[in-house]
Amino acid sequence: MKKSPMSIKKSFLGLVGVTVLGGALLACSSTTSNPVGDSYQGLAEDIHQAVDKRLAPGAITTIYEKGSVVFHDVYGYEDLDSAKQLHDDSLFRLYSMSKPITSVAIMMLVDQGRLALEDPIEQFLVEFKDAEAYASGPLGAIKTEPLQRSITIADLLTHTSGITYHFSGDTPVHQYYRKYGVKRATPVGSNPDDGAPADSLKELTHRIAQAPLLHQPGERFSYSYSTTVLGRVIEQVTGESLDRALKRMVLEPLEMNDTGFYVEGDDLDRFVTNYLMTDEGLVAIENRDNTDYKDRSRLLDGGGALAGTAQDYLNFSMMLMNKGRYKDHQLLSPEMIERMFTPAVEIPGADSDASVWFGLGFAIGTEETERAGNMPNGSFGWAGSGNTFFWVEPESQRAVVFMTHVIAPPDQIPFRGLIIDALGDRTPSRGL
Repeated sequence: MKKSPMSIKKSFLGLVGVTVLGGALLACSSTTSNPVGDSYQGLAEDIHQAVDKRLAPGAITTIYEKGSVVFHDVYGYEDLDSAKQLHDDSLFRLYSMSKPITSVAIMMLVDQGRLALEDPIEQFLVEFKDAEAYASGPLGAIKTEPLQRSITIADLLTHTSGITYHFSGDTPVHQYYRKYGVKRATPVGSNPDDGAPADSLKELTHRIAQAPLLHQPGERFSYSYSTTVLGRVIEQVTGESLDRALKRMVLEPLEMNDTGFYVEGDDLDRFVTNYLMTDEGLVAIENRDNTDYKDRSRLLDGGGALAGTAQDYLNFSMMLMNKGRYKDHQLLSPEMIERMFTPAVEIPGADSDASVWFGLGFAIGTEETERAGNMPNGSFGWAGSGNTFFWVEPESQRAVVFMTHVIAPPDQIPFRGLIIDALGDRTPSRGL
């Protein structure tokens, strides 16, 4: 979505493309599964053109409809320098596509009666007992005011808590986050003169609690570390570390066996290199040698630090689409799924962008967002900083999962619009 906060195996037919990289011709092979014939052929061609133009190093696109995969395309590279190609088991950084997984775990605890959406955050994290909101003044002379009410679990799920991100603005509160390291170590939005980041979830949660809130709880949507804080709530309620709790509650029942906070050993061989789009092209910023994913002491951020495969996320999407059920596992009651997908707060559009409604952890597609090429009407989903995205459409029994690995403004990445166009009319390639 342009400038908005959402900035949201079967048998294969072998295709071959040719890509120019550093003056050399590289064979960029792809695998495309298209059981419904040629109806999505134009989509495959458009995706391949975008990758060949270096709008992304590679992409995996999966469309699931009414019980089967109707389109599955793997094209491009895990790593451009070595020309190592993408495969179905390639591991991607999920970034904010971690948030829906953590949100589902929270709602499972609500379903089990172990917490309530109205519960104040200080009931689980006492450090928030004395939280205050920004009132006035520049950094260094900030004045705060008492909260009109406590932050609730619902506020954290809807990003209306008043917590923010260090990279989402330049107000005195954002400046405070940067100066005092109210952040985790991440290439997203970090500056060389930022304060040292927190080294654990507990420490980051403490720093967030000490920082002034951007606004009073419930006042408006502010994309934030709210889901990160929910991860700490999960630890407090379950008595487990977040990685173990998510594995037991969500990942294992959904057969998301390749999803987690760590990438180690032989799995590093299928971990994609992370790229940043610059004026000079795609620049590698993180690879298997310098990634913190192999560090067992890394901060367990349920808002942005999971990695996983496209197939794993499809399993997660199918559970959401099927009202909380995956095979023999009913993770969430249908009532909880409906509650998560009910509009709770509006995310205002930027410039000509459509406004987006947000539920408990998910953006909600409307006729307006469909016209804008962002999300189909009646869909629910989210996206990640690496330009991954997904959505589910329960009414039509459809799920879309898109994986790539480039940090860039979403309005420079065409894949979301290409898929929506293909779903709308399934016409031949329109070209790029």
